[in-house]
Amino acid sequence: MSARAAQVAAIRAATFGLALVLTLLALGSQLSELSESLFSAHMAQHLMLIMVCAPLFAAARPAHVFFRILPLSARRWLAALSRRRLARLLAFFFSPVAIWLYFVGVFSAWHIPGLYARALADEAIHIAEHLSFFLAAFGFWSVAFGLYPAHALSLGARVLYVASAALLSALPGALIAIAPRPLYAAHRLGAISFGLTPLEDQQLAGLVMWIPGGFVYMGVILGLLVLCLRRAERRATLRHASPVLALLLVGSGLAGCDDEPAANLLAKGEAPRIEGDAQTGAREIEKIGCGSCHTIPGIAGARGLVGPPLTAMGRRIYIAGLLRNTPENLATWLRDPQKIVPGNAMPNMHLSDDQRRDIAAYLTTLR
Repeated sequence: MSARAAQVAAIRAATFGLALVLTLLALGSQLSELSESLFSAHMAQHLMLIMVCAPLFAAARPAHVFFRILPLSARRWLAALSRRRLARLLAFFFSPVAIWLYFVGVFSAWHIPGLYARALADEAIHIAEHLSFFLAAFGFWSVAFGLYPAHALSLGARVLYVASAALLSALPGALIAIAPRPLYAAHRLGAISFGLTPLEDQQLAGLVMWIPGGFVYMGVILGLLVLCLRRAERRATLRHASPVLALLLVGSGLAGCDDEPAANLLAKGEAPRIEGDAQTGAREIEKIGCGSCHTIPGIAGARGLVGPPLTAMGRRIYIAGLLRNTPENLATWLRDPQKIVPGNAMPNMHLSDDQRRDIAAYLTTLR
């Protein structure tokens, strides 16, 4: 594991630990006790689960780590499972559209006064409420962060994805804040015991849902826009870079590509050509088990959904959104993807030079 990959792994572990601590604070601290009395405290608890804990857990990518530590046979079994008809039907329910509908629907439904009162009155329903909040938010932020290539949206689509959810999720908070009378009778006595009228407690709850949540959405949207601008700028720079400038860019942005003059590969027309055997590459792909993660045309059983499909790979402009798509750069990418884009889902498969050349040759034929 390279130093940068180790650093990314450490950050993810720290993120997972922080998410775990905050979840315990949300569900087991004085905030939890206070939420039984005050509606505003209960909304703060919901917001913490949805806007803080769930995105931190998503950013830690626990599913990715779990998949990577599985033996190859287990990954192949999961890939085979994903090819079954029932699994393909169920895949719709894990699509970005379905997750968005689930997230917005769950957030809105549980704040309907009647359903909210049922959850407070029955502990099992209350647990189901919190669990549904967490799962919906985990899926939503995973898509928003672009963490799972099988369901990856473009940056522009992710901005729209988050912005539309922000608008609809703000609606319950706004309605609660401006309601002319108390809607949640279960907290009536609790509010009075803290010196608040039920309406004041409800207005405070509405503001808690509305304003801090809006800041979280806005922060994510701005982050995606900045990422979009940087990516466009980097592509434009690489497209027009001279070999010397490309060398400087690689030195600063692609540190770690130390065994191949990648700058030379970035400059169009400057890279030495390498040739592999496409038929051998197809056999290597099948033997290595690349199909457990990717859908690859021409490879038996290669219908994995963990990584992006490699359909028409030979016609793509970029590899990983960064390297120009040439056989040489593809072979460089296969050498150690974590050195080029630390933290991405593609592990180092420890391929030999011949394997990388042959696999690159085969993928280049997919047009």
